[in-house]
Amino acid sequence: MDKGFKVRAEVVKVRHHCPLQHKVGDAWELGETTPEGLCIYAFLAFAPAWSALRTGGSFSWSDDAEAAQFACPDHGEVVFELRRMSPPAAEGKKPGAIESG
Repeated sequence: MDKGFKVRAEVVKVRHHCPLQHKVGDAWELGETTPEGLCIYAFLAFAPAWSALRTGGSFSWSDDAEAAQFACPDHGEVVFELRRMSPPAAEGKKPGAIESG
């Protein structure tokens, strides 16, 4: 799994209630395992998009070729943005590090 881009999943909207209490700004780097604390149902819903972004794909409906938004399957209460990231070596950051903000 070393090949491909890293992808960041970030909560960008919570419409009502999230049973796992995800909140705007929560973020995870998606790698070889499901990150701790990320709702497995949301991950399963956007896993195909993660795979596409990781391998250089994009979505015709997204204005940003590096990102796309997907709602969780629980009535779309939580909206996640998936964003392709530059390789950590190119950014000078430690692998796994995520900046908030």
